[in-house]
Amino acid sequence: MLISANAIVLKTIPYGDSSIISRLFTEDQGKITIMAKGAWRPKKTTGPLLVPMNHIRLQYYHKNSREIQILKDVELIHQFSILRSTLDKIILGQTVVEALDKSTPANNSFPILYRLGWRVLDKMNHADVNFWLVFAFYLYQLSLRLGFMPNLKTCCQCKSVFSHAFINDRTGELICHDCGPQSKLSLNKNSLIFLQKLEDLHLDDIQPGMNNTVEMYNALRFLEIFTCIHLEGMDKVRSLNMMHKLLKQ
Repeated sequence: MLISANAIVLKTIPYGDSSIISRLFTEDQGKITIMAKGAWRPKKTTGPLLVPMNHIRLQYYHKNSREIQILKDVELIHQFSILRSTLDKIILGQTVVEALDKSTPANNSFPILYRLGWRVLDKMNHADVNFWLVFAFYLYQLSLRLGFMPNLKTCCQCKSVFSHAFINDRTGELICHDCGPQSKLSLNKNSLIFLQKLEDLHLDDIQPGMNNTVEMYNALRFLEIFTCIHLEGMDKVRSLNMMHKLLKQ
């Protein structure tokens, strides 16, 4: 059966002398794996299109009996060239696609996550946008859509209203000072308010000139820890570790 789909390229590895195997996140079929035969042969244009972070349109031959489908045609929708212009943007863009890859099973449709992924990549692909804020939005919305988001207003144990919160390193929940033990990461009231605002924030609300803040960086660190605890495989996202090093600079 021939299927047409839009997709985000998640990962590509070489296969044989000239072929490649790519993992894609499609709008309707979810995560699939395809083989592009002879993609790197002379005069072939397939290979450069199947690069992680690319947004593509493809046709492939599908059989339920096989795990790797066969590519027929592919064309580029968007390459996100600005997103590839600096190391920190490359790392954040790669973390977006790796998080999609690690947090979703194969062959399950997640159109809402597909739309979240490509819209975030597209938003990051603007030279004047605060891409750290866009990434904080992404991690929050990814957790929310997968059903993992802590109570940001009251302690998960005693239910007292937060003025200051600590993250439980084992469960990822937020606790107050009295319910300890406290972790190395704490969130003051402004950081908690920042996280709460992410729930209702729209990508179109993120405008040029919005600056980085201490509250945003604290929230990002919390979201990094939280997603690694609750989303299986996130602790193995290599680009997330690189992102953490950037945050510490």
